[in-house]
Amino acid sequence: MKAHLVVIVVTALAAVACGVTFLLALFHQFGLVEVAASLGAGAEVFFLSSSIGDLLEDAPNPNRRRFTAAIVLAAAIVAYFLIMLFVSPASA
Repeated sequence: MKAHLVVIVVTALAAVACGVTFLLALFHQFGLVEVAASLGAGAEVFFLSSSIGDLLEDAPNPNRRRFTAAIVLAAAIVAYFLIMLFVSPASA
């Protein structure tokens, strides 16, 4: 049960990170980052609902591959935003 709760909380934080990245990309007018972050936020919500489903169905262990995918996706989107923020010619 505790492992499921940790996975749910971390996946929810990853979804929030993708949403915040979308808003920041919208503010900075990074179009490709906006698209990537919005698609990523949708995928993160799917991962979150699947993790909650695992908890409700009394699965013995949380899905490790889905959890890893959620973390890697959120990290990649945040990294993409930071790269665009610091490398973009518009910020110079």
